[in-house]
Parts: sequence; structure tokens; C-alpha cells
Amino acid sequence: IRFLLKAQEIEKIYLATSRGKFLTGNLERTEIREKSIDPEIVQNSSISLDIPATKINIREFEKGKEKLIEGEISFLKNSKIDLIISDSSSLPFKISKDLNIKSVFIGNFTWDFIFGNYSKQDVYFFEYSKSLEKEYSYCDLGLILPFNCPVKYIRDARKVGLVGRSPTLDKLEARDKLGFKDEIKYFLFSFGAYGVKEESLQLENLREDFRIVISGYEGFKSEKILKVENIGYPDLITACDFVVTKPGYGILSESYFANTSVIYTDRGDFAEYPYLVEAMKKYHDAYYISNEDLFKLNFSEIVLEKMKSKKLIKRE
Repeated sequence: IRFLLKAQEIEKIYLATSRGKFLTGNLERTEIREKSIDPEIVQNSSISLDIPATKINIREFEKGKEKLIEGEISFLKNSKIDLIISDSSSLPFKISKDLNIKSVFIGNFTWDFIFGNYSKQDVYFFEYSKSLEKEYSYCDLGLILPFNCPVKYIRDARKVGLVGRSPTLDKLEARDKLGFKDEIKYFLFSFGAYGVKEESLQLENLREDFRIVISGYEGFKSEKILKVENIGYPDLITACDFVVTKPGYGILSESYFANTSVIYTDRGDFAEYPYLVEAMKKYHDAYYISNEDLFKLNFSEIVLEKMKSKKLIKRE
């Protein structure tokens, strides 16, 4: 978005998103339209999925789909839109076809692949993924990010380089700004919108020379948990020794640019997961931890392994 706004030819960018608060800084010539263009997977927590509830969510979305399409078509016509870009919903491509507007996909997975994985639980997801395949086939150009799942139904799909936010400070500058101490290991907990809860963590197990770091999460009171808000998130990543997360494209790209080690855990039956794990083996200094050991804060062996191996992240 920031790159596109550098071009004088771009008069205005409209952003249809339910996560407008994620966008920060100067975004002139943009307008946020708070709305969801696809149904999301329902999560019990950051590492637990609710597939039956997801089915209900999809059915509710489908009930209002035609009305949503009508509204979007009206908006696109009135606003004289020249290009539609989607990450990663398929619905915009059906609309772009109906209006004969060029369209671009950007992402590391398509939802037909994700939802098709649940066909083994419920045949409903097989039929639903087939409907998404058709919508993706209307896309004019696909820009496929690294760490990607198979993308089968976008006709002109081209692999591109890593896209993500980079730190503005180097590690020493970031740590100095935050007052981090050399004798302390800092673990940034990054679990998206759901976050983690203090009561889920067995803080009595945390070593005295370890600290948990969080940003944007509420309800934490322990002195063993540092809440940091006065620094950009990519700089916070680079300041910490480890990022503790469920793997997802966003946090992996930012950890890569920050050259920060990753501790990752299971995230439920999500089809993207094994592809992200394979990517981490190649591009990241990454260490697996079970959900159980995560909540027990058993990080000592990982720290020891890192000290012994001194892995280097591969750069290409």
C-alpha cells in the first residue's frame, strides 16, 4: 500500500478490511471501509480452531453474499475503480469479472486449499472449496509470496519475493532504546488478535534471567512480563532474542527481516502449517515447542540448543 501511494498515478486507494486498526502512520489518499469480504475460520484461541463453528460462520456469510456483492458492485461503479487487489479472498475476483475490472491476488495461500482440508471432517467443505476455486479462476494475475501452499486455480500465478515490514533500528539500537540487559533473554509472545492469557502461563517456571515481552495485549500484571508499546513492532522483534508464535506468514516475514530466532508451536489442523514449517527449516533459525511446554515456559533447552548450534539464517 505504501509503495503504491508513492506513484502519482494513484489517485486513491480504498481498503476493505475488518482490521483497520492494524494500519498506522501516514496513509494519505486512502479510505478504510470496515467490512469483511470473506468468512474467517473460527478460533477458540490462537492455537485452537473450531471447525463446526467455522461451518456455521460460512453459512451465515453465504446467506448475505448476494447483498454484499450488490453493495460492492455499486461502490466500485460509483468510485470508478480501475484495479482490484485481494489478500486473500476469492470473492473480489467474481466481482471483478462481472465488472470487467482487472484484478490481482497477493498472498501465500488460497482459501480453497485451506477449507478443502476439512473435507475429511465434513463433505460441506469439499463443496465450498470448489466454489472458491471457481472464483479464484477469475483472477487476472496472482503474486505468490514465499512460504506458500499450492496455488492451483489462479491461471497466471507468479512467485515474488518476500513482502513484509522491516525494522528501522539494528539490534543494538533497539535493545538500547528499550533498556534490555545483556544477561537477560527476551521472548516476544506474538499470537495475533487472540493473544495469550497470563493465567494460561505457568510463570513460576520462568527462569530469573528470562523475560516475556508482549505488545498490544491487555490484562498482564506479572513483573516477569514486560509490556512494550513505545516502539514499532518490527523494531521490537529485532530487540528480542526470540519470537514465540504460532507460525503465520506475517510474523515469519518480519522475523526474517529482523534476523530474530523463532520458537513456534502447533496451531491446530491448518493446512498452511506444514508449508510454513518447511520454510522455517530453510530460511529461519527456528525451534519447535509443544503447546504443553509453551504454557510451562520450558525455554531452557531451546536457548541451550541455540548457543551450541549458533545457526545462521539463510539469505537469498
